Amino acid sequence: MLQLFTTNLAALLVIRIALGMAIAVEYTVGTALLMEWVPAKRYFRYQTYLLAYWAIGYFAAYLVGTFTTGFGDRTWQVILASSAIVSTLAGLQRLVVRQPESPRWLASKGRIIEAINLVHRYVGEDYTVHPAPQVEVKKGAWRMLFSKKYRRRTLVGGLFYACQTLPFFGISIFLPILMENMNVTNPLVTQLLYYALMIAGVLVGIVLSNHLPRRYFLIGTFLASAAFLLVLSIWHQAPLALTLILLSLFSLTISAALVMDYAYPNELFDASIRTSGVGMCIAISRIGAVAGTFMLPIISNAWGSQAIFIICGTVLLIGGIICYQWAPETSLRFAKHNRNTINEPSGSRVTSSRYSDSTID
Repeated sequence: MLQLFTTNLAALLVIRIALGMAIAVEYTVGTALLMEWVPAKRYFRYQTYLLAYWAIGYFAAYLVGTFTTGFGDRTWQVILASSAIVSTLAGLQRLVVRQPESPRWLASKGRIIEAINLVHRYVGEDYTVHPAPQVEVKKGAWRMLFSKKYRRRTLVGGLFYACQTLPFFGISIFLPILMENMNVTNPLVTQLLYYALMIAGVLVGIVLSNHLPRRYFLIGTFLASAAFLLVLSIWHQAPLALTLILLSLFSLTISAALVMDYAYPNELFDASIRTSGVGMCIAISRIGAVAGTFMLPIISNAWGSQAIFIICGTVLLIGGIICYQWAPETSLRFAKHNRNTINEPSGSRVTSSRYSDSTID
């Protein structure tokens, strides 16, 4: 709400940074908590649902920003402060419906009886929590993320995320500027189509990700998205209809790829270090978000939309190469058939002394 009452740039910057920090906590803890509450066979599906809701909210934010008018010079303040409405609703819901603690986290701390009682209450009497060796990682969690065991997972989780967020935010946020540079005659309709296809792409991604190995899904969506943008960048005089088709295909593909943003980083780490690992992946990914938000409009003004397509297409190509070289397969359904695998992710029915985690079966 403070955004409604300030026009001071420094104060607005402080407010926006505070909002960003709060949202970062939500990204990190919310996805990990969901994964640690859902039974093993269902957690990936629930993570993809979470992303689908995120896409709907993102589209709603675009609609609010586009159609909120009539407040004169204060319109931008009203648009920014409108987020207080959904924030208040979410806050009230969490005050009324208390979120129980993660049973896997409780089990990892030796509070197994408390964990089992919570599972019986909220999941069902047929489910239980398997105890696991207690692992103390409070002081060494961040160092462990770059240890020999976790180094590749941390870098892959952060870099694939960053290579997605730069073109996604860069193109979607500044789509009106790109439409103007491309001389699109009806930019509003094109933008609405783009965002509608984004939601459709998330739904397509949910379906495909349940039938394809994680590793191949990541590589395929990166390379396909890169191809669409690089064709746009090379073919300067492409017919407008073909340009819109390629842009629509890009929207479908990049949004389908988003279903991995929540699920894949959570699968890369054991429960004892998962929140720190996911937090680090998100922190690395914000480099791409910042670059897409601040650099691309400057580049667009200097060199036009073609330069944007070249940069974003190149970043996506780099993301595909990174995943091809280093991304491990984390799906138990496909991992045993793939040489690029890691230890069993949390949620597996496989338990062993080398795997310090607990599962809900």
